[in-house]
Amino acid sequence: MGKNRFNLVIFDCDGVLVDSERIVNRIFAEMLTEVGFPITYAEMTQQFTGKSLETCLEMIEQSYNKPLPKNFIERCREREIAALQQELQPVSGITEILEQITLPKCVASNSSHRHIQLVLKLTGLLHQFDGKLYSANDVSRPKPCPDVYLYAAEQMNTNPEHCVVIEDSVPGVQAGCAAGMTVFGYTKHSDRTALAEAGAKIVFNDMRQLSQLL
Repeated sequence: MGKNRFNLVIFDCDGVLVDSERIVNRIFAEMLTEVGFPITYAEMTQQFTGKSLETCLEMIEQSYNKPLPKNFIERCREREIAALQQELQPVSGITEILEQITLPKCVASNSSHRHIQLVLKLTGLLHQFDGKLYSANDVSRPKPCPDVYLYAAEQMNTNPEHCVVIEDSVPGVQAGCAAGMTVFGYTKHSDRTALAEAGAKIVFNDMRQLSQLL
């Protein structure tokens, strides 16, 4: 299986390239609580990390058995953007790693194109991917289904078994594995055991290790 079995590196976005999940989860928890769906940051992180927004909203409405206010998403988004502009940082070490990686690379995320563009622009990483950004909105099902990873591989003309996926959430790891790709789990803010059990071949907690792993 030599060292050069990979022809493409596919990065998840939130939590892998940009440290956005803590900011987004905090805002989401605050807003939900304000509109009468009380949830703590810890519950938020436990239940919703890696899931698509649609899935999260469905779960919340089901558990409270009432609909969210009409313009909730728009208001959430506005507050989120303001917070991201203030606070967002690239994941520690990723800027150097992206400079070092010589393999083709792209992004495959459950987030919308608008969000991916915004966070990569804010952190100065957008130019590293040269338009190779794929969203679950491009396919019929979000992660944990493999669709967005298969779509990315197809767009990049690469066989799934020659792709390595960098993920930090259980649904993301499951999606990469279901696509028949090798998955590396980044565990800085995630549970190592959970990512390994979901199928991550290697788990690592310092992004600077990635160039050796590849």
